[in-house]
Amino acid sequence: MLPRGWRLGFRNKLLVASLLCLLLPASITLYISNSYTEHILRSQVIQNERRSLEQESLYISNLLSNMVLVANYIQFDPGITLILKENWQRNKLHEPDTAKHILDFKEVTDKLNSVTSMMEKTFVTVLTSDGQYYSNYAYAKLDIGALLKQPWMEQARQQPAFELYWAGVLANYIPTAAPSSPQVLTIARNLKLSSNSTYATLIISIAESRISQIFNDNRQGQETLLIAPDGTVLAARDKTRLGRTFALMDAVKHSEGSGFMDYRGEQYLLSSLEIPYGNYRIVSLSPYREAVSQISATHRWSSAVQIVSGAFFLLILVLLVRQFTKPVIRLDQVAARVDRGELGIRSGVRGYDEIGRLGKSFDHMLDRVERMIIQIKVEQAQKRKAELAMLQSQINPHFLFNILNSIRLRIMMRGDEENAELLFSLSRLLRMTIQQRDEYTTLHDELHIVRSYVELLNFRQSEEVSLDTDCTSESLGVKIPRFLLQPVIENAYIHGLHQESGRILIRTRTQDHRLLIEIEDNGQGMDEVTLDRLRAELSSEWQEKEAMPSSRLAHIGMSNVYERLYLTYGAAFQITIDSLPGQGTTFRFVLPEEIPDQGYERERGSDV
Repeated sequence: MLPRGWRLGFRNKLLVASLLCLLLPASITLYISNSYTEHILRSQVIQNERRSLEQESLYISNLLSNMVLVANYIQFDPGITLILKENWQRNKLHEPDTAKHILDFKEVTDKLNSVTSMMEKTFVTVLTSDGQYYSNYAYAKLDIGALLKQPWMEQARQQPAFELYWAGVLANYIPTAAPSSPQVLTIARNLKLSSNSTYATLIISIAESRISQIFNDNRQGQETLLIAPDGTVLAARDKTRLGRTFALMDAVKHSEGSGFMDYRGEQYLLSSLEIPYGNYRIVSLSPYREAVSQISATHRWSSAVQIVSGAFFLLILVLLVRQFTKPVIRLDQVAARVDRGELGIRSGVRGYDEIGRLGKSFDHMLDRVERMIIQIKVEQAQKRKAELAMLQSQINPHFLFNILNSIRLRIMMRGDEENAELLFSLSRLLRMTIQQRDEYTTLHDELHIVRSYVELLNFRQSEEVSLDTDCTSESLGVKIPRFLLQPVIENAYIHGLHQESGRILIRTRTQDHRLLIEIEDNGQGMDEVTLDRLRAELSSEWQEKEAMPSSRLAHIGMSNVYERLYLTYGAAFQITIDSLPGQGTTFRFVLPEEIPDQGYERERGSDV
């Protein structure tokens, strides 16, 4: 119906459609983007400042947490408290003991140095009621009399027992450290007897500069401050701010985290976040113009890139459309002949664009069939290896780290060799589980892992489980999948022994080029119904794997063991389970001595 001059060919129609599809959405997008830019920028700036404050709060909280941990360690360390109380008693009875004092002084200072050696530089001072003191720093020229007369010291000595006094930022009272750290953030605690008599005062400080270094004041006019509940500035990059009252403290108290306000004739973003120590608060004050400059620049660059990309696309489209129709027609003709069975025909279409690559790929399709089949086999083998790695990685190490933390705390509080040995066992187990990446290990190394695992389990309960082994020397060198025995030991420990005392026995031997492994416990065992259900679940586990929900695969147990054995040995393995109520349970594995080649299709594994 259009005049002849208005009729468009295929190429022109394609160009017009491309222009409409490109320019119309781009114009609408730019309009909406410009309309909501201000709101988006404000939200983005607030989020960025919030994330920055949260990161800085985490660092500062760690520093303050270390100070609190040191205070708790000293107060509850039996060796230190005993020395301080005996010193108080001798002073009260006027019975000085110079030799004893020298030995006590060395013991206390050694412990103070030990507890702070792995932390940021922390100054620890213990003042006794008779004017003596212990420290972890060089105490030359330290004026104890002047220190005791400080106003904050008087307030600290009036605090109840077990309460920390947050003295804030003070002039460094340690002459040897004052040149490098003029101000220190200090906390104090009274150490009292049951009669409420103070026998010592504990003072812990860190350099204020260590806190201010954390602040990310990377924009012009931005300030990040650590503020006390009364508004006093405790830490800042600008040292003239220290000890002064923050001018916008009222706005901080009434704000809900972040907000914009006029300050010094300019709009500022004020953000604050309270940290869980001393009711301190981190406050960030940033000029809005500087805060959004980077985001605005990103927005402008994004728009420019879109425009340039659109223009470049149109130019390339005009050039390519002219060459587009001929190869498409040629490919259509060749495809029709191939459909009629002429598989020997080739299109001859070549080029560096999509159509050229399509023609080349089409011509080589039949030649690549054999290579694709080989490639699929290789990919299947790699997939099995990835599944083995996934199943192997399902062993959750959270309990190991929890135990490691418990041992570390016990060593810090007591320092005994028993827990040091436990730490060694756990470290050995972690090293073997995390650092090693091999899929297989020898039975000898696997037994080492199991023994370390049982030692750690015994640490967590009052009644111990004994682990005995009866292994032939020939069987110890046989390679098996890593962590094959650990799920079975865990199953016996939890379900068989109910985390109570008992005995687990592992027997291994080789016979007819096969490895025989028996794991026996003297727990409560299983009745016939439970045993049959377990056997049925294991025998059907692999068949139902495709339909299993992802949450089911996250559990570690005998299904994990069965699947890993199937992926490793195919049908060349056996698992049997025997159990009687009240007489324990026995798991038996029969495995080949050699790990088979995994580059072939596996058949269904042996039933349990």
